Amino acid sequence: MLLLSGSVIIGYLLSTVYVRNMLLDKLVEDTKRIFFYLLVFLSLSLFGLYTLNLVNQVNGFNFNTSLSLTLLTINALFFIFMFKKPIYHLGLILFPITVLIIVITIFYKTDNTPAEFSNKNLQIHILSSFISYGFLGLAGLEAILLSRQEKKLRDVKDSSLAISLPPIEVMEKIMFELIVIGFVLLTISLLSGAPFILTGNTGFLMHKVVFSVVAWITFGYLLFKRFSSGVRGIKAAHLTLSGITFLLVAYLGTRLLFELI
Repeated sequence: MLLLSGSVIIGYLLSTVYVRNMLLDKLVEDTKRIFFYLLVFLSLSLFGLYTLNLVNQVNGFNFNTSLSLTLLTINALFFIFMFKKPIYHLGLILFPITVLIIVITIFYKTDNTPAEFSNKNLQIHILSSFISYGFLGLAGLEAILLSRQEKKLRDVKDSSLAISLPPIEVMEKIMFELIVIGFVLLTISLLSGAPFILTGNTGFLMHKVVFSVVAWITFGYLLFKRFSSGVRGIKAAHLTLSGITFLLVAYLGTRLLFELI
């Protein structure tokens, strides 16, 4: 397991260095681009094996498996969409975060009994949740880089890496496309989980429900302002990061809290 986790860490560290070099190069040769795709695919495959082993070890969902599955979903969506959209710059943040998460899952241990879900509606809820977190997570990464770009416009100091990022208009467009898809899936997630909340003894999940609804309202408000008044820039990025923060607290934060109590 340590050999596998170490291989994943090395793969994503190399991917971070490589994507940075690609961004700094004005013209990227096809051979370099293909090598980058292969490197990311190999890292993703190893990460998938690591996460599968993690889930099999605990036979269910706990903080570690949830954290790993969330990042695996984000990385998988990143790999799929980087062939269609200019998003490989997101690897600058995504890959180091993935390394950090793997380190956390190695050293954080819990004796709590993991949750198991066999109900069909809950399976739909879990699947739509993970995929929505994936899309919204990518949007959050885009929002971080977008905020950096906006600040660079007000800063007289130059940055070759900032200049190599896509234009702000392109980054905004990609961010909102990700948010729209993620918002739809988050809506499905909330609706599919509602029967379980209403009929079961789920008082311990109310914190998750509240923060999830707040996140849904935040993203809904952001999309409303986007299509009604064309909100953009720092304000759009901050609202996106606020929504992501509520989601993180709703899912990973409450799960960690229950394991520590």
